[in-house]
Amino acid sequence: MCGRFKRGADKQRVAKVFKVTAGLDETVFDEGDDLRPQSMQPVIYTNDGGERKIELMRWAFKLPDRLLFNARSEGINHSKFWKDAFQTGRCILPGDAIYEWQKVERGKKPKWEFTIPDQHPFGMAAVWKLWKNPKSEHWEKTFAVLTGEPNELMAPIHNRMTTFLEPKDYEEYLAPSARPPVHLLRILPADKMKAELVGASPISDAQVSFFDSQ
Repeated sequence: MCGRFKRGADKQRVAKVFKVTAGLDETVFDEGDDLRPQSMQPVIYTNDGGERKIELMRWAFKLPDRLLFNARSEGINHSKFWKDAFQTGRCILPGDAIYEWQKVERGKKPKWEFTIPDQHPFGMAAVWKLWKNPKSEHWEKTFAVLTGEPNELMAPIHNRMTTFLEPKDYEEYLAPSARPPVHLLRILPADKMKAELVGASPISDAQVSFFDSQ
């Protein structure tokens, strides 16, 4: 899953890594180590003119009964809620680390930081769609991060894992295609990642829970 992440790279670094050519002047974002759902975050996508654009979008759809900020990679191309977004709204969320809290029977929950040592920033597979904010009644671009089965490094900590994209796959993932690239939604091998225990907190299950669409 992805419910908290860190982005340390500045805008110019992000633009260089993801070959962004549009939206740089209009997009202002800060670095942060506790970035969470419902915040405005920069994502990269291909616009109608064929340019790779960076733009701030809201992270998470606030539905009446839940906050939807992740989408399952498995079956996304057939999902009633996500199918259209995966076909026409694929995007990438740049980051430098994700955080997971390990479930324990009692006491504080260990907090783990997961990084990809040779990728700063890395790219998380995501999808966006227009969504009407029930509070403002305005339509806005909103995105969710894709998740899949955990690798051997993540499995002892959490039963879901962010779907990371290989740099060589960024172009294909973002390019318009008649056949959405489901084959790119692979589990990143554990030997490409690093896990570090960074603390513990009395955070509740509700605070770190996530909801995947069915």
